[in-house]
Amino acid sequence: MTNVEESNVTSPTFEKTNKTLVVTDLVKHFPGGRSALNFGATKQWVRAVDGVSFDIAPGETLGLVGESGCGKSTIAKLILRLEEPTAGSILFEGQEITDLKGAQLNNYRRSVQAVFQDPYSSLSPRMRVHDIIAEGLRIHTDYSKSDVTTRVNDVLALAGLRPDVGRLYPHEFSGGQRQRIAIAKALVLDTKMLVLDEAVSALDVSIRAQIITLLKDLQQELGIAYLYIGHDLATVGHLADRVMVMYLGRVLELDDSVDLVKNPRHPYTQALFAAALPSHPEDIRETGEQPNAEVPTALAPPTGCHFHPRCPDAMETCSVDFPQEVTLSGGRRISCHLYPSGSEV
Repeated sequence: MTNVEESNVTSPTFEKTNKTLVVTDLVKHFPGGRSALNFGATKQWVRAVDGVSFDIAPGETLGLVGESGCGKSTIAKLILRLEEPTAGSILFEGQEITDLKGAQLNNYRRSVQAVFQDPYSSLSPRMRVHDIIAEGLRIHTDYSKSDVTTRVNDVLALAGLRPDVGRLYPHEFSGGQRQRIAIAKALVLDTKMLVLDEAVSALDVSIRAQIITLLKDLQQELGIAYLYIGHDLATVGHLADRVMVMYLGRVLELDDSVDLVKNPRHPYTQALFAAALPSHPEDIRETGEQPNAEVPTALAPPTGCHFHPRCPDAMETCSVDFPQEVTLSGGRRISCHLYPSGSEV
């Protein structure tokens, strides 16, 4: 899209070997109407994703958090090839996915699957469980009928379900069982990466813990990479190896999940965790400064650091210049004027 303004974000260069996914300077802008300043001649753009870079190794879970509208779901759609990027690169096992066509694209779709928030909506109510799970095998493989049945039974067992549930319909199961079916459906092919979009947020707390345990066990057994998108910071912190914090299309902080949960550095990350409910009723809730005002629109984000109108630590430079990303000691990536040139203030 030649009308889209270039992003001024400078992103690090990632090691591209031995990584399942490498995303570099990813940009996705959507047309958002026309500006009245030039009598409707100038298009405006929704900057959904604006220069995002990260990578995921085999067997690793990257958690992606941020308020609604920060670009999380758009990143998921770009990785799943449901949307095409405006700019940037997405490498899957060293291959650029935007160049894939035909058989290569089909192979990619076999390797990267999604598990969604509402398992009931993601499963056809008119199909039996066996047929729902077997659909991918019938499309992408030449398995015989007996081979299909064997594979379906295998993934049902991996998901903690008995083979005889294959004759039932989705409405005959609980929410947790339906999510297990959705996970089995995602694993039936040669899956190497799962995009988990709020995969446990619609479940009861006790069932949520079971599904999280299942996902961790499957990852340990199969070596699958996970991109986990969530609002529940306690769940993300428990499931993820690293956590990436986004705000209005940009990455503000990324680090090991334990370190980031214990000691968030960016004022926005601190505000997120201060506003979150504790993971246990008896835990003492941290009381930090809450962000001011409402989330700005991605159609006209604030100049400089997008978070500065809501930031309790905002300085004059924050409204003028977007902070360049720096790496602190320990490897934490952060974009904040409180940490110039890698110094830790």
